[in-house]
Amino acid sequence: MSSRILQEDTSLLLTEANEPIVNDNYISADGFYSGSPTLQTTSLVQNHILNGSSVTTDTTVIGNVNLTQKHSITANTIATDVPTVATTAISEKNILVADNIIAASPVVPSVGIVEDEKSAIRNVITGSPLIGSSAITQNHSLSGSSITTGLPRLGTADDPNYILQQEIREIEQMFGGWPRRNYEVPDGRLVQAEREIERTFGEKVSIDRKAKSLIKFGKSAPLSTSGLQTVWTVGGNETYVSDNIIDSISSSSALDQQEVYIEGHTVSGVGTNQKFTFVTQVVTLNGQNRVALTTPLARVSQAYNNNGTSLVGRVCIDENTAITAGIPDDATKIHIDIQQGLQQAFKAATTFSDNDYYILTGGFGSVSIKQAGAADFYLEIKEAGKVFRQVAAVSASSGSPWEIDLDPAVIIPKNCDVRVRVETSTNNVIVFTVFKGYLAKVL
Repeated sequence: MSSRILQEDTSLLLTEANEPIVNDNYISADGFYSGSPTLQTTSLVQNHILNGSSVTTDTTVIGNVNLTQKHSITANTIATDVPTVATTAISEKNILVADNIIAASPVVPSVGIVEDEKSAIRNVITGSPLIGSSAITQNHSLSGSSITTGLPRLGTADDPNYILQQEIREIEQMFGGWPRRNYEVPDGRLVQAEREIERTFGEKVSIDRKAKSLIKFGKSAPLSTSGLQTVWTVGGNETYVSDNIIDSISSSSALDQQEVYIEGHTVSGVGTNQKFTFVTQVVTLNGQNRVALTTPLARVSQAYNNNGTSLVGRVCIDENTAITAGIPDDATKIHIDIQQGLQQAFKAATTFSDNDYYILTGGFGSVSIKQAGAADFYLEIKEAGKVFRQVAAVSASSGSPWEIDLDPAVIIPKNCDVRVRVETSTNNVIVFTVFKGYLAKVL
């Protein structure tokens, strides 16, 4: 039986994904035998065409991945060409400091030096010239003609002029034979004060040549029981300054356009070398607006209306500071005021210049009739560079004022502040005080 070659051509059709492939081929051979079949090499070809449509996947999860890179670069046996360096300008700066140099003695050759000097002398002041003794000859020829004199009278114990002369000699002996000077005032109390100033302070003074007296009136604001307070309408105590910084004036009324006369002092030096100079000035108000003083002050002791129209508001003289409706917000900056309804300041405090001593001869003090109460008055002075100290004290109560005539007088040195302060045990008490005396000019 001849060999028979069976060949299958199998075509596979994939219609859907995951569909099973079915190959139905049946060959039936019955009643025959064959030798070993020989199968030719068969090429099996399969073509698969896959189309994916509407593919949906779950959320892709990418795990954490650690990337590590390690570079190891090693240069070994590198050979280059001969390097070429371009031409370069090189600047070199050397700073040499020589220290501890020891040299031999220098040899200086002989040099001819010519010096031409011209001196002009101007404003030469020399001491007092000395004049040698000179022989002076004076010949006087006096002759009296027609001279008539009265009958001489010899004093006796019965002569009143003789007794007066004896009393004068006794007074001179009592004062140590102090000679009378032609500029002394006739009041013995003031004469004594002048002489005491010379002996104590080493300065000659004259009340007569100064020709100025001083009476200071003071009225307090309503007092409290908190302690000593100055007799002035501002209330409390003034803050004393050491520079010329009192430079402003204003009123609480926009209607006030008047001139105000001001007395005060400028200051120079510090501490015990402070020197005060008396100054007066006239300043015109501009209602509630600040007006600068012509001369800034360190002390202000008096102010009054210098116009023919009455003041309407309260007038304050102060350091330049914030004001509301013409009044300083900080009361410690106020150094004097004219209360509303008044035309002059009432401040029982003042200052004396470098040229004046003050001889205090008396004073007065009382409690206002508006309220019953009592007060203790203290006269205090402050010398340059020092603190206030009390030099006199007196008390007054309702219906019982005090008045003092001082003999001997109280001497207040130059460059000195003086004030009157009070203390009371009753709130809202108002007091008045006056002190008076004479200024003595340093000669």
